[in-house]
Amino acid sequence: MSLVEFFGNNVLVKMVDFFLENRFWDYTKTDVASNIGKTRQSVHNSWRKLEDYEIVIPSRKIGNTTLYRTNLESAIVKTLSSLSLSIATKDVD
Repeated sequence: MSLVEFFGNNVLVKMVDFFLENRFWDYTKTDVASNIGKTRQSVHNSWRKLEDYEIVIPSRKIGNTTLYRTNLESAIVKTLSSLSLSIATKDVD
């Protein structure tokens, strides 16, 4: 979780970092909350930014539940991925 180490342990940073690291799968908001160790309510409160900045997009619905995945076409995601890799590389050096 290199972005968390650099930017801090807030919910939005943890969610972005989670989606960058798990870019090939889709998740419910509850899955995200569980994986980042935050409440579903705190994830819900920050979720709008992920959608507004097109970091995540809906991938499918199962019943009433929507699953989301990383928007790999997003310029913001590409930039954040590059930044995350740079931070991780610096940490290794």
